[in-house]
Amino acid sequence: MTTAWESVVEALRDELQEYGGLLNLFEDQQTAILQRRPEVVLEVTASIEEQLNTINERRNYREDLVRRCSRTVVQTTSDGLVREVIGYFPEAVRSLANALVDEVNNLLIRTKRRARQNQMLLVRSIEVSQAILRMLDPGVVSTTYSRKGKIRFGVTGGASRVLSRN
Repeated sequence: MTTAWESVVEALRDELQEYGGLLNLFEDQQTAILQRRPEVVLEVTASIEEQLNTINERRNYREDLVRRCSRTVVQTTSDGLVREVIGYFPEAVRSLANALVDEVNNLLIRTKRRARQNQMLLVRSIEVSQAILRMLDPGVVSTTYSRKGKIRFGVTGGASRVLSRN
C-alpha cells in the first residue's frame, strides 16, 4: 500500500518530468523559429498546447493529493500547498520532497522565460517580414488596432511588379 507522502512525491516527480518535456518543446520551437521553418513552429506549438494540458492535469492531481494528505496527516484543510504538508513527511523524505518542489519551481521559471523569448522572436519575425513586404510593395501591408488595443496586420493583394521579362 502506498502512503500519502509516497503518492505526493510520485506526483511531484511526474510534474517535474512534464515540465522538463515542456522546456524541451520550447527549445524545439525556438530552433524552428531561428531556422525559419514555420511548419515546424506550428507543429511544435500544437505539441506545446497538449503538453500544457497534461501539466495542468498533473498539477491538479498533485494539488488534490496534497489536500487529501493534509486532511489525513495534518487533519486540517489546506489549499494544496506542498510545503505545508512536507513538514509532516518522514524526516528522511523531507529533503527529497523539498528538492522536487524546488526543481518544479525552477523549471516553471525557465519555461516561462523561454516562452517569452519565443514570443519575442515570433513578433520580431513578423515585423521583419512586414518590413520586407513594405519595401517590395509599400501598399501591401496594413496595420490596424482592435478594440482591445491589439495590433492587427493585413496583407492586401497589391499589384505584382515584374522585375524582368524573358
